Amino acid sequence: MNCEVQHLAKNIRYRILVINNEHYILDMERSFWKIIFPFLFWIVPSAIFKVEDQDIMEQLKTEKKEKAGSSTIISLGGFAYAIGILLSSLTGYFEIPSSPLVNILLLTPVLIIVGFIYFAISHKRKKKMEDIIKPERLPKYILWIRPSSIKHVLKFIFAYILLLGIFILIFLLYIESSNIMILIITSGFFFVLLIANRITVEEGYTTVKFKD
Repeated sequence: MNCEVQHLAKNIRYRILVINNEHYILDMERSFWKIIFPFLFWIVPSAIFKVEDQDIMEQLKTEKKEKAGSSTIISLGGFAYAIGILLSSLTGYFEIPSSPLVNILLLTPVLIIVGFIYFAISHKRKKKMEDIIKPERLPKYILWIRPSSIKHVLKFIFAYILLLGIFILIFLLYIESSNIMILIITSGFFFVLLIANRITVEEGYTTVKFKD
């Protein structure tokens, strides 16, 4: 059946789904695996929560400027890459001689810290939602969300593979170079990858199927 996807005002963690003139809340970060593997939004059913109070819906009205599409994700990645190029002349000042094993041991906790920052921001967005309404207390439904178009799928695949490829490249580059600046850029790309799942359920119209 047809579904209109709307973004919440100033809270990119959630989506509003309008199905048969009824409103539901979709939590984009409810599943850890869908953060790591965004494609699962189109493959694995998602939980949604029905909002029947119209006053609550008025507080959750969307703002068009909240939309974050693949162009935004690519722009963020391109910005990080451009900063790296601009600072390339200073790389000698950031090199700390160490073995690849030591670099891996240093990179691992840094990526864990970036993940912690991401989930801390996510938790803050959840608390912001719960100041208005607690979705887990609403009627719960399970449905499949389909991509809005083939173009949407191809656009996402291109953006995600591009970012993933750059991330792996600079990841390996840091291990070989021991350059702190590259470590910082690697951390930035990792954070961008974590928010890439926003692209899978974009504002607009798509189709859904409820699970019996």
